[in-house]
Amino acid sequence: MGSRGYIGYMQTVQSNQESVIQDLESLQQTFTSLTERSNNELFRLADQYRIPSDKEFQQGNLSPPSLMSNIESIYYIDLEGHILAASLQEGIDPKAVPPYIFTAISSIAKSGRPFATLHCTPSCAQSVFIPVIATDGRELIININRSASLLIQDFYEITHTDIAILDMIQNGMTAKLDQVLIASQANDTTEMVNRIAGLTEISAKRPTVFFDAVGEQYYSARFFPLHQNSPPRIYAAVLRNESKSRAHIINELKNIIFSTLLALFLIITLIAVILKPSLDRLMSLAKILPLLPDGRFKDAQTLLQEHMSSKKYTDEIDILQRTTGEVIDSLERMNASVDQHRNELKSKIEALTEAKVFNELILDASPLTVIIHDSVGTIRNINKMGRELTGLHLKAPQNANINTWVRNENQSKSLSASLQGITDTTGKKSQGQMPFFTDDGHKLYFLWTHTCLHVNDEAHILSMGIDITERKEAAESLHWLGQHDRITGLLNRSSFTENANEHIAEHRDNDLIELVMFDIDDFAVFNDRFGFDAGDRLLNGLAAHLLDALPENSPLARTGSGEFCAIVHHPRNSNQSVKDLGLEKLTRYAFSKNNVSEEICLSIVVDSYDDSLSGIDELISNTTSTMMKVKNKARGSLYYAAESDDTSRVSRHEKYRMKEQLQSALSGNRLVLFYQPILDLSLNSISHCECLVRMLDDEAQFISPAHFLGIAAESGLMPRLDFSVMEKAMRQQRLWQDSGIHTGLSINITAPTLEQPDFEERLNEILKRTGANPDRLIFEVVETDALENLSAARKLLNNFKAVGAKVAFDDFGIGFTSFEYVRELPVDYIKIDQSFIRFIHERESDQVLVKSMVEMSHNLGKKVIVEGVENREALEIVRDMGVEYVQGYYVCRPMPISALDLSLRIHDF
Repeated sequence: MGSRGYIGYMQTVQSNQESVIQDLESLQQTFTSLTERSNNELFRLADQYRIPSDKEFQQGNLSPPSLMSNIESIYYIDLEGHILAASLQEGIDPKAVPPYIFTAISSIAKSGRPFATLHCTPSCAQSVFIPVIATDGRELIININRSASLLIQDFYEITHTDIAILDMIQNGMTAKLDQVLIASQANDTTEMVNRIAGLTEISAKRPTVFFDAVGEQYYSARFFPLHQNSPPRIYAAVLRNESKSRAHIINELKNIIFSTLLALFLIITLIAVILKPSLDRLMSLAKILPLLPDGRFKDAQTLLQEHMSSKKYTDEIDILQRTTGEVIDSLERMNASVDQHRNELKSKIEALTEAKVFNELILDASPLTVIIHDSVGTIRNINKMGRELTGLHLKAPQNANINTWVRNENQSKSLSASLQGITDTTGKKSQGQMPFFTDDGHKLYFLWTHTCLHVNDEAHILSMGIDITERKEAAESLHWLGQHDRITGLLNRSSFTENANEHIAEHRDNDLIELVMFDIDDFAVFNDRFGFDAGDRLLNGLAAHLLDALPENSPLARTGSGEFCAIVHHPRNSNQSVKDLGLEKLTRYAFSKNNVSEEICLSIVVDSYDDSLSGIDELISNTTSTMMKVKNKARGSLYYAAESDDTSRVSRHEKYRMKEQLQSALSGNRLVLFYQPILDLSLNSISHCECLVRMLDDEAQFISPAHFLGIAAESGLMPRLDFSVMEKAMRQQRLWQDSGIHTGLSINITAPTLEQPDFEERLNEILKRTGANPDRLIFEVVETDALENLSAARKLLNNFKAVGAKVAFDDFGIGFTSFEYVRELPVDYIKIDQSFIRFIHERESDQVLVKSMVEMSHNLGKKVIVEGVENREALEIVRDMGVEYVQGYYVCRPMPISALDLSLRIHDF
């Protein structure tokens, strides 16, 4: 009998160990299954997120993920691993980059299936990468991230077993614990895992099971690596306190010993046992059972203990008593578990209530106007900002309708009518601009996002709007400034050129078209005598005077410092011309200042357009040449260029001669580069130099680019000229690099060159031939150049980005699409045109305009270079505005390479 007891004991021990191992394997499978289910849940959640539009990608103002989904961040990634946009919960670093982007992209490319991983960089999180196709056909990847603590919490709540995620250091076939990354019970579990890991050798290839004493307690644990789509260093460990099981085995041993002794005694006393005591005990058990449905477990335990048999042997009644006791214990534990779940449910309800309050606080603190309304516009809820704008005092005011405040006064269709198309499907969205008329009558421009919600089977619409009034007004102002002269309000040169070409195309067949050029004599002297404010007033007064004197609908523009141009046309059969306007009286203009009158003289040149000209540019060029001769011989007079054929022929002859000289210089390698340093204000050192081309004539004299660049553009020589300058500059950069000089070079490129069909091929060929480092090259594109097609311009400029070079926008601010190009094109630097800088220390209006350009450029992530810094005052002003780089005569004039000093510094800076 003692042998059977021992065998039973050993079987119990073995069975217990096998059960522990099976339980641990089951727990591992449970965690794996829970992980897969959580990944699948994240995959399903991806279907609920709408792919943002291109505009939302550009603006980057994606709303954070729903708090109810426990999603911390959502990234939208292209197939090259670039993050297009991110939707982040509050507190998440907007600069954080999701790990394993390229691993996920590679896995998705091979399998065509979503990719999921559990990582701990920097914090433990579940990440899934799901391939999607945007509405425009682009292939994107949505990356959703959720904290792994939720997975740990769910596992613990399901299994009531501690678990931890570990960082292991693998050393051959074994692994050593580095740190506990996350645990179900932070302190206790972490301490126990550290102790167990120190008592056992953990395999690096397969799960390791531990079952032994830890101090005064017994624990079982299973360490297993999480290799599938997870870093090889990441392990999981499940552990349970087995002290009760161990105590049960010891009790079993005691019971076996006791039972063996008791059995011997029962054999002797069995005859003395009578049925009556057994029946009495059975009746006592029957009295206990009615207490259980009432939950009187303590009373039942007390009665059971009172009627427990004192016999030395065990019969069926003893088994029934023990079973009854176990049933009572189980019911008591079950009742305690129910109470626990009830308390947990209560806590969750309280948490949900707090979350609702929290959400309402967030809505009231939001800079957005948030309105929930039904399909006919009746407001059901409105946040604080919305109430302030509408003058409402309640979140759900009676009979308040969104159409009262949000409407388009130029359309009869209401907002609710326009949103009928989204009320059939939950989550369906609509976006657009619509004015918001406030309670005090102000009109604000709002950008709205409307989303359909179904609450209790009733369609509601969530409307979220952001005030874009200031942005819209600023854009309109900059657009106007881009087309007009900021002093006189007339068209600027580029707008006049466009307007005049349209005018010529419309009237050339039936009308005589004439260009009238006005130029103030000695305008620079006038500014020196009376100041720039007086000069501005002179320009304004003269502009108004010219508008009155010229025929109606004659385009007039300020095309230079003191220069104005106008287009005048008359029907050919009317025998009328500019001579009939009496322009002689315009050669004198009376200007008054401080009760002192000053007579201003103007030189006027009139030239006619004919079909031999290529356009208004050539006509202006001819007229400008004539104006220079008039100022040298008869300034302050009216001159009709069409009456002197010799002058016209001489002007065209000069152009032909300059074209031949330019072709000869290109063939004979007589183009020379000058270098103008550009100062990095943060380092007070030369960052890079702009390459400026000069031409040597037959007598080895330098010819300014102002004399031949226009001829090159008209005669189609610009690509040849640009490629020659590119190669010379790149060879110089290679020489600097071989000498240990890291100064960069900035190269001007014109639109005709960029638009050459073999430009990309020739760029790569020159880079390969010269050995230049593209990281040290910046290509400057003139902002007013002919980059009219935004999509084509983006493709052309990406040629520079593809080789590693940077792109700068030159002459910024004088064109009409500046900020549109800055926002849409891959530009790294903005060069503000010198016309805004030359008098910035004297004109407050220039300061305001330049500051707005700098701030908007910085907001778009671009660095700013200003040209035309010619004095200390201008330098200080632009530096205080946050400008990174300056260029101009105050820093250094353009120099040949032999005179260039790259160690240049600004003293007392």
